[in-house]
Amino acid sequence: MNGDWVQKLFVESSELFLQIMNEKWSTAETEANAIAKLLRKYGLKNGKILDLMCGNGRISINLAKLGYKVIGIDLSSMYIEDAEKRAKEHGVEENVKFFAGDVRELDKVVKDEGKFDAVINIWTSLGYYDDDTDQLIFSKARKLTKRGGILIIANCASRDLLIKTFQPKIWEKIGKFIILHESEFNYQSSKLKSTWSVFKQENNNLKFLKKLEINLRLYSIHELVTILKKAGWETIEAYKNIITLGAL
Repeated sequence: MNGDWVQKLFVESSELFLQIMNEKWSTAETEANAIAKLLRKYGLKNGKILDLMCGNGRISINLAKLGYKVIGIDLSSMYIEDAEKRAKEHGVEENVKFFAGDVRELDKVVKDEGKFDAVINIWTSLGYYDDDTDQLIFSKARKLTKRGGILIIANCASRDLLIKTFQPKIWEKIGKFIILHESEFNYQSSKLKSTWSVFKQENNNLKFLKKLEINLRLYSIHELVTILKKAGWETIEAYKNIITLGAL
């Protein structure tokens, strides 16, 4: 069934993927500063931010350190528990709150949190299901956002870039982890089906840990702009792997 891989990757294999996410913390402060720069560009020097699919809070927590109030939501209770622990370690537990829940039920999960000044969606956190579902998610996010609010989609895999550089086998290094991607790309459905063979560097050796499966819908910028327009957002700027949008 479409989307089953999401449960298997982020819930059933959450312990392993948490280790991979932990390696992303080395660049989290830089990423958060870049997002804050965009927010300030559009007049949002402080305010309340909704972090969709927040993982273990690396962006939420660093934005909270910059003075923003942040609400994060993620499917994995393990990631949320880790995020809450890290928020305390960083001394921002008063400025950030995390919820375990399905982003497709976003309106129910954060129904008591009021309206947001901005919404962020970071590190290819869309295309998990289908076009209609992504439109639904962003429509719900729009209804939770104040008039004139901002949506930032950042570090998202792009169909435009992939078709120029696609290779069926590539290696990726994330901290101590080496991931072999064995992929197929369906040009008609724009689906990237990939098996990740995850290895961990231990001294001078590589230890095989597990195979993970993904099945992503990749968007071209114009496709994503169309979906977002239907969801009630107006495009302000578009970059290679970042789209910034203002609410109508």
